[in-house]
Amino acid sequence: MRPVAALVAIALLLLAGPFAGSATAAPGDAPAATLRLTLDQLTPRVVTSDGPAVVTVTGTVTNTGSLPVSGLAVRLQRGDPLRTDSDVEAALGGRAGTDAVAPSFVDVPGTLEPGASMSVRFDAPLRATSGTGLGIDTPGTYPLLVNVNGEPDGQPRARLAATRLLLPVLSLPAAVVDGTLSEDVGGTSTGIARPFTMLYPLVDVPHRLPGVPGETTTLTDDDLARSFAAGGRLNGLVGALAQRAPVGSTLRAGMCVAVDPDLLQTAQAMAEGYQVRAADGTVTPGAGAEDARTWLAGVTAALRGGCVIALPFADADLVALTRGGAEDAAIRSVEAGREVAGDILDTPLQNSPLWPADGVIDDETLSVLAGGEHVGGLILSSAAVTQAGRTGVVTLEAGPGAVLADDLLTSAAAPADAPAAPGAPVTSSPAAVATPLSTQDLIGALAFRATSSSGQGTPTPILLAPPHLWGAEGTGADALLSAVSLMADRGLLTPRTLTTSGATTRPASLLYPIGAGAAEIPTALVARTRALVGEIDAIATAAVADPDADVTPDDVFVPLRRATLRPVSAAWRGRPALAARSADLAAARLDELRGTVRVLEPPGPYSLGTSDAPLLMTVSNGLPVALDVRIVIASTAGLQVAPIPDQRIPPLGRIQVRVSAQVVRAGQFAVDAIVQTPRGDDLGPPTRLQVRSTAYGTVTVWLTVIAGALLVLLVIRRIVRRARDHPGRPDDPAGGPGDGPHPGPGGPPAPGERWPSSPEPAGTGPTVPMRTE
Repeated sequence: MRPVAALVAIALLLLAGPFAGSATAAPGDAPAATLRLTLDQLTPRVVTSDGPAVVTVTGTVTNTGSLPVSGLAVRLQRGDPLRTDSDVEAALGGRAGTDAVAPSFVDVPGTLEPGASMSVRFDAPLRATSGTGLGIDTPGTYPLLVNVNGEPDGQPRARLAATRLLLPVLSLPAAVVDGTLSEDVGGTSTGIARPFTMLYPLVDVPHRLPGVPGETTTLTDDDLARSFAAGGRLNGLVGALAQRAPVGSTLRAGMCVAVDPDLLQTAQAMAEGYQVRAADGTVTPGAGAEDARTWLAGVTAALRGGCVIALPFADADLVALTRGGAEDAAIRSVEAGREVAGDILDTPLQNSPLWPADGVIDDETLSVLAGGEHVGGLILSSAAVTQAGRTGVVTLEAGPGAVLADDLLTSAAAPADAPAAPGAPVTSSPAAVATPLSTQDLIGALAFRATSSSGQGTPTPILLAPPHLWGAEGTGADALLSAVSLMADRGLLTPRTLTTSGATTRPASLLYPIGAGAAEIPTALVARTRALVGEIDAIATAAVADPDADVTPDDVFVPLRRATLRPVSAAWRGRPALAARSADLAAARLDELRGTVRVLEPPGPYSLGTSDAPLLMTVSNGLPVALDVRIVIASTAGLQVAPIPDQRIPPLGRIQVRVSAQVVRAGQFAVDAIVQTPRGDDLGPPTRLQVRSTAYGTVTVWLTVIAGALLVLLVIRRIVRRARDHPGRPDDPAGGPGDGPHPGPGGPPAPGERWPSSPEPAGTGPTVPMRTE
């Protein structure tokens, strides 16, 4: 079998030759030359008979490899016009042919060194068939390819970079083709304008850390400052909306803006001043307060009086929450989203429609939300219901009405990462990042849909529902809205108000795609956020409502509960590592807040001079609401503590607590003190207290008493024994014979006589005192 296996391996190696146009080096070869092409401008974005007859493309080529590249050449080539939805899908995936017309290359002089960049610009006549002409003679949507060739360090010329895009051609301008003037070519019309509705998302990933009233808002980065500033993505989206689709315009009648309430609230907090905490813990002042204030004012003005819907707070993944057992969190996210957005925007919201992430929802989640009357209608992907391919409004068998988005347009609006696997197409989409051309594919797909016949009878409505986090920025959004207005002016589209009622087809059932389930927030992460909510609820049980206080318990704990929705944001779908990081940051911040309620460690050990001397402890509360707490001190072999009554700590204040303690031994020892809620949940971390005692404890006192009593008994015993061994002492009047020396039979000594100082030796008889004259 080994020879056969070897032959198969050799055959596979021969078949797997280098991919055409790829400059990827095999292992052990010289370093590969890689270029990155970034397109800055395409003119026109939509070809019409009254527009330019030449397509102009500008961009930047950057050498991202390690080899110098010379002999650079660029050309714009095209494929055949797209006929079917499958053709458009293939073009969006980089699989459509683009060699139907391959014009001449335009040389770019100079050598591009590693790390260097070079601007490129080239023109391609629309109708010319020679030179750099594209040879387009009929309206349609064409796949284009910007192709960059070069010679890396003397190697043969190869394709080193390429970017694809769609070019919609509604009609053709007059032009000189092969020396002959060709008249303009009118567009093909379906005869009936198709109803058109567009959702316009203003969404970003979560950036804010949990906090409480009165403290400085903290963000994980300062990306929002750049996005709010002039030239930033969110700034451009609002500017394009205000300029191209103001309230009251025909186009705005068919648009509904979808806002992320957490984004609005974060901008509002940034406007009051904020700080940024880096990954290493470094804190720096935020730089975007003024830009945030200006942006929020622009949003409020642009949205007032128009159709606005609020996404769930932080664009929470509703299905993941429900499947993870956090039904309350799913309901809370929908309620909070509408409440926060309504308060900040000060304009009526369309509260009935719910637009879940990716336009998909399952029966269990819908049942949970519909039970609380939180859903009056749904905005769904056409793949989220049975009978795929349906559009317009449908009635669900177990729920409200739903309006279905055009999935072809949704996929055209989705950011697509550049493929990197060997053998994959070498093209990258402008939608991979927010660039001026990030909406060009969407414009092309929309033109394809608008010019395609929807069949006999009533025209099929078109709902454009981009992903919540779409790749559009200011220039791209401006081009998109301009293209929609152009198609409306030419009778291809007619803007229509968003509605989820008026279904004309039989009821459908929900269908939750397998791919959506694989991308949702992991159940383990949902369980972690549920635990965080439990910790917040535990602290809230100790809070005291004070009618005279500026801050209520709800002002503190409601925002903290909402902050736990950020780790389960749909922005992290398919990116579990980022979701886990968000949960880590939220948990660490909550630990910091909880740690502000604790017993403060004194600068030195407690010194107790008596056995019943009290301990004076200082307990702090770093939260802006009063707390009823219980202080628990673990008894040790050297200290016994009486139960401590519950204490009330004022907001952002401290109290001193007198603790009755009984010292049972002298010396120095450690005890742990912890602050708990009245129901026994720990608040801050334990504080270790050092106690030094110079007092005699109870045991010591008893030992001393017993030792003293024994000493007295021993003294008495000694006296008694001596008394028995030496009877008749002079100081003993009752003493008998032998109780000491006597003066003799005559009694006591006469005046002038004295007792002898010591008795005579045995056998000498009594000593007679001597009389002195």
